Amino acid sequence: MSAIKKIKEKYRKFFFRRELKKITRHKKVINYFDAKNIGIIYDASIEENYLLITSFTKELQQEGKKVNTLGYIRQKKKPEYSFPKLIFGFFSSEDFKWNYKYKSNYVKEFVESEFDILIDFSPDDIFLAKYVAGLSKACYKVGTYSEDYYNIYDLLIEVSKSCTLEELMEHSVHYLKTINSQKTYA
Repeated sequence: MSAIKKIKEKYRKFFFRRELKKITRHKKVINYFDAKNIGIIYDASIEENYLLITSFTKELQQEGKKVNTLGYIRQKKKPEYSFPKLIFGFFSSEDFKWNYKYKSNYVKEFVESEFDILIDFSPDDIFLAKYVAGLSKACYKVGTYSEDYYNIYDLLIEVSKSCTLEELMEHSVHYLKTINSQKTYA
């Protein structure tokens, strides 16, 4: 890793840790069946991911759940499918200031929403998706295991690098359905 990348990484970690200390949220174990309001973060740079999340969102809505999604776009020019819709928001690095403060109201509203469950389907290499997930005020956060980000989630799902988004969605729902949600913790 070059010296510049090391400095950027230290800079990011500094701001992230500082913001994480400020977060207060009501942590509560919530299973799939009890969840009424679900937030989803994912990599929307690939249209196939967007289509999978759209289908998953429809399934959740058919079960009576309110869903909001936030897809990260890596490209400078946003793809046609990434224009904001009622429950589908999108963000990129341009939605943040140099000190990682939000420029986008949609990102700010998403972070401040008190979802019953927040599911982060984004890969580890998208720092801003992890940043949003970490700062979220969701009661229960679900994400994949990573040495760098394990402390921001309440439920970690360990999967192989070859795991597809569809498989990750299946694993997440499976484990959320098996949780006993009678417990609140600090």
